[in-house]
Amino acid sequence: MNVTSHTHKLVVALLSNDDNLAHVVDSAMEMPWRLERQLYSGEVLDFLRIAGVRLVIVDDEAVGERDRGWLLGQVRRYLVGATLLYVAGNHSAENERRARSNGAHYYTAKPIRDDELTGVLKGFMNRIGK
Repeated sequence: MNVTSHTHKLVVALLSNDDNLAHVVDSAMEMPWRLERQLYSGEVLDFLRIAGVRLVIVDDEAVGERDRGWLLGQVRRYLVGATLLYVAGNHSAENERRARSNGAHYYTAKPIRDDELTGVLKGFMNRIGK
């Protein structure tokens, strides 16, 4: 039995290969939140089955361009109450429009400004966790 499974009830699912992004997200974690870092592999969306996922962060560099809209649609379909943050590898008006039209609550682009993203994450976690 995993003891931490009882103390952590809220999950941030991070779909990213970016170690720096993972570090920024991990540094924002406080109880009762925990980070589940996932890799995207085609249609396998293991994080959709994790209990307690309330915040999803999608790094578009970890997902093929053709799959991005589909992936965001799956998050919206299966994690109806989850907040969705989208991190673009490169900013463009089209990337932002696509992310927002697919349900992203927050959009940012790399390079990540650590302090800004940490503040946004803590704000969402405080609001969701209440």
